[in-house]
Amino acid sequence: MESIPEMTPGVCDIARLSVDGLCPSLEMEKEQEQAWESPSDRPAPIRGMYRQSSAHAEPRQFAKRQSSVDVVKDWWRRRSSSIKYDMENGRKMTWVEAYTGRIAKPAHAYLRWNLVFTFIILLMLTSAFWLPFIPVVGSASLEICLAVLVILHLLWLAGMINAMRYTHRLIKHKKRRAQRDVEAPKKDHLRHLVGICLYKEPIQLMIDTVESIAVQPMAKEKISVVVGMEAGTPDRVEKELELMRVFAKRFDRFMVTTHPKGLPGDIAGKCSNINYAMRTAVKVLREDKNYPQFDKGEPTQLLITTGDCDSIFGEGYFEALEEDYEKTPEQRRDHTVWQSPLFYAINLHNSPFFVRVTGLLRAFFMMGYLIPWNINTMSIFSLTLELYEAGGYTHPGYQMEDIIALIRWSLAVRRQCTIKVIPVATLSGPTSGHSYVNEWYEWARQIRRWTIGAAEVFHYFAVKARSLPFFSALGFSAKFIFYYGFLLCIGQIYGILAPIVTSLMMPLSMNGSSDGLLVSSQLFTYITLGFLGLSYLEMAGVFIVNRVAQQTFPGGRRDDTPLWRSFFHWIGSVPTILMYCLVELFAFLEVTVRGKSVCSHSASKKDQLVAQPNLNKVYPI
Repeated sequence: MESIPEMTPGVCDIARLSVDGLCPSLEMEKEQEQAWESPSDRPAPIRGMYRQSSAHAEPRQFAKRQSSVDVVKDWWRRRSSSIKYDMENGRKMTWVEAYTGRIAKPAHAYLRWNLVFTFIILLMLTSAFWLPFIPVVGSASLEICLAVLVILHLLWLAGMINAMRYTHRLIKHKKRRAQRDVEAPKKDHLRHLVGICLYKEPIQLMIDTVESIAVQPMAKEKISVVVGMEAGTPDRVEKELELMRVFAKRFDRFMVTTHPKGLPGDIAGKCSNINYAMRTAVKVLREDKNYPQFDKGEPTQLLITTGDCDSIFGEGYFEALEEDYEKTPEQRRDHTVWQSPLFYAINLHNSPFFVRVTGLLRAFFMMGYLIPWNINTMSIFSLTLELYEAGGYTHPGYQMEDIIALIRWSLAVRRQCTIKVIPVATLSGPTSGHSYVNEWYEWARQIRRWTIGAAEVFHYFAVKARSLPFFSALGFSAKFIFYYGFLLCIGQIYGILAPIVTSLMMPLSMNGSSDGLLVSSQLFTYITLGFLGLSYLEMAGVFIVNRVAQQTFPGGRRDDTPLWRSFFHWIGSVPTILMYCLVELFAFLEVTVRGKSVCSHSASKKDQLVAQPNLNKVYPI
């Protein structure tokens, strides 16, 4: 076999495709992994599997001595070729150059636009302390507080209407699909590439996710799947072989990539992993002569779908995607993203009240705000390859792949992208832990990660906003600040804190009166207590929407929480929102003080999401 040129790890490594032949045994794979002492000692090929070569000791030492100019020259020199090798048995193996990182732009670690976000939040939250002392305006503090509360509850009402509307669409589509006498007409000009990432999650969780794709109609003819692993994934080799054994022959193409550590411009997380995996998969499909050509102007269109390893795709997801894609005018497809409503219902009945309430709220928020307001995608979504590539795949320097995605694509087409709903329910797993205390820790850690990610995305948007039309940028920023700042961060804190503080501050103000211009202090107390009761009524609506939507869950899955536990969960729902807001507020303050150093991905544990009837715990509340 032709010798393989020596390469600088982390600058330009090579991924490979073997057209046939599995490794003879797991033991041989392990031996070959350990024997990578030189570039010529490469492992035997694995069928349909793309693997990143590991770093070698000597080249790594050489890489440290390279200047940044030499690294860039080397990177550009190696981008444009693929190398083919004849194996000893006559088979051919195609070497496809992998994504090798990017040159990150210099950025200040502390002076970032998320400071403005934090300032707006704190200004709103502390307004009850200083508003009564402002001349003229201070005497109307009670009325201003009530006006803010009214606006917040009206927005909750708007979210409820949207959630009910989308739930009705889910039920209607489910019934229409069940009553269909014949299969949907085949759309041979459409193909699918699905990307899913795996790090430390249980392999069975990934198998369940990929299985929900494998049972989709036409999976073997039209759907290709790439699983992106990290170089640090525990038992990576065993997991690769297990996935290949189960799924190699069940899709049009099935691939596994290994995202190497230390690529320039990458931070650990799904963003960098899926960016690497999808770039590699698209490149391989382009160079596969047996795969239909799908570039612009070709008759075949490749649709991109991303998901999480703890997701269950609904029955007919790709059929519904193709149906809506065909209905969407061609001039709108280049700025449309399709999102499936996501329900956090995997083993949800085993979760304590704060985890379950958060899961129900997230499903409600997705249908109530994220989709209809075009704020951001979440977990499972689809788009055209043209839009995906125009937006540079995903940004490997950020941690929240789904939150930042819509912004990047909007910037690519210089207009606000539209999120269209796919009327098929998909499932995801909530946070999980092995004990009550661990559940609490994982729950808070996930909220912190979401919040820090949202703060970083706001910085990215603020830097890039000038590329969008003025009113599009203004409208998106207003919706983003409302959702992540007011609704998720300070809404419940303000609803409880502001009435108390305002009532205490009014007698100390320049006016010296406890009453407002139109509202007496006593009436103000009654109204604010009524708003607290209204919060419980709104949470009852969240529970009902999720309960009604269960009939559309894939595989007949349900949230089996009994009614008596649901009642106690409903009682604890408002305190849960308050705790959620406090964690978010702390996370915003943390990213303000510590800067970009806190922006890293810390994956939540998913072990308890695997069905283990004898091990999974059902908590008393």
